[in-house]
Amino acid sequence: MVTFKGPGYAADAVIERHTGKYRLTQTSHGLVAVLNDLHKGRDSGPDWSLLIDISAALLCFISFTGLGLIFFLKMRRTPGLFIAVSGTILTLAIYYGLCRKPTLFKGVW
Repeated sequence: MVTFKGPGYAADAVIERHTGKYRLTQTSHGLVAVLNDLHKGRDSGPDWSLLIDISAALLCFISFTGLGLIFFLKMRRTPGLFIAVSGTILTLAIYYGLCRKPTLFKGVW
């Protein structure tokens, strides 16, 4: 069996050596699956993964640079830090409220 994979695409080829016959199965997903695979770097190769990592590092650098600039601008310091802390609290509340499973009564029932 030979398998070919790409973002939103998969193909399996089964080859019988002694007869020369083959069977090909192709699976093609939609645009959303392609975008999801590209976003996660799944089946897209090492070059795409490197591009994702470079983009993430660049966005972190830009974010930390902006946060650092807030400390030097006296008029923007308090509102900027308030928004940064509020956004962090809101993000954590959404994560713990929607994504995490409650484990308070685990093993009690």
